[in-house]
Amino acid sequence: MKIRRSGRFENELGDVIDYIAKDKKSAAKAFNRNLQSAIETLIDNPHKGRPTEDGGRELICKRYTIPYLIDGEGIVIMGIFNQNEWSREK
Repeated sequence: MKIRRSGRFENELGDVIDYIAKDKKSAAKAFNRNLQSAIETLIDNPHKGRPTEDGGRELICKRYTIPYLIDGEGIVIMGIFNQNEWSREK
């Protein structure tokens, strides 16, 4: 399976990394490394994340939720959030 990261995910991840880096840049880098490693585990186990009501799945990493979809071509990482304010419609 191939993993694609949506533009929304990249934007939201940038915001998360910037927020963490305000306190400690090394923590932001470590968070990003851990997150990318967690996402890569989906290649071998795409159903690892918990299912959602709309047919997607969610991977949890370091108190952040990463919604994703499994489609015929692979896995699409939709976004990242740490609160229930995220919406697929954005």
